[in-house]
Amino acid sequence: MDAVLDNHWLLGNPEWWNLKDELPPDIRNGELTPNSNWATSTPRLGNHGWMRQRMKPLAYKLLFPLAWAPFFLILTVIPLVFSGETPNDQLISFIFFSISWILVIYPLFDSRELQLSHINSIYKLPIDWNLLFIGIAIFPIHILVDPRFGWISYLFLCAAMYRTIRLIQNMMLIPPSRFVLPIEIKNWNSGDLNNSWSIKSNKWNIGPIAHYKCLDGYLTLSGMRRSKVNFLSITFVHKSGFIQDPFFKREKEDLILINILQKPPTIMGNSWPKKFLITSEEE
Repeated sequence: MDAVLDNHWLLGNPEWWNLKDELPPDIRNGELTPNSNWATSTPRLGNHGWMRQRMKPLAYKLLFPLAWAPFFLILTVIPLVFSGETPNDQLISFIFFSISWILVIYPLFDSRELQLSHINSIYKLPIDWNLLFIGIAIFPIHILVDPRFGWISYLFLCAAMYRTIRLIQNMMLIPPSRFVLPIEIKNWNSGDLNNSWSIKSNKWNIGPIAHYKCLDGYLTLSGMRRSKVNFLSITFVHKSGFIQDPFFKREKEDLILINILQKPPTIMGNSWPKKFLITSEEE
């Protein structure tokens, strides 16, 4: 996760949204405010309460390579259509194919690592692995049996690319954010959570403390530290491993997530340190 100044840590770096002379608003389009059961605040209000902490949008890492990936997939067939024009048609085609999917897989994997996600499996990434593997499996048949199988393989690979880009777009509709609360770590006890939570640690620690299984991922409670201040954080971790704002408009409602978010963890937070807040002079 890219470093930002403490006073930009909650609202997000203005440069992410091309804001040159102003700070981001407390609420952006699509962001929801927790219900009255939650004690919440904003960097402009300060005092006590949970606050949304926005992370760097995924678009910075993903849009450029995703725009080039289909281009290299198209180039894959050029040496095969115009055979004999390169020193090794099969090798050149394989290189173009490899580049096309590296431009998809590596930025996704790297972006997820930067979010400090605790879901690390490459097969959890929003990629249509089934179509991709079918296309790869069919490809050698065109050499051994019939060249027409090469085009069947290519159709599967194009479908996999299209489906993958759609999966990534859908995953990116909800930006990466979490809600954080400064706490005294001695005041936290995971035993106060209801029995539906899967407890990883009874005491506060840096990293996952507990999670709650939802339809498309997990609501996760974690401990974190910033500038020598200890926090409890709550976020939604998509099944792909990417962090998403738990309080954000969704096209498909997750009733399990909605239900568990009706009641916040039972803990009294500390007053927010001034270094994380926005003063009138900074506006």
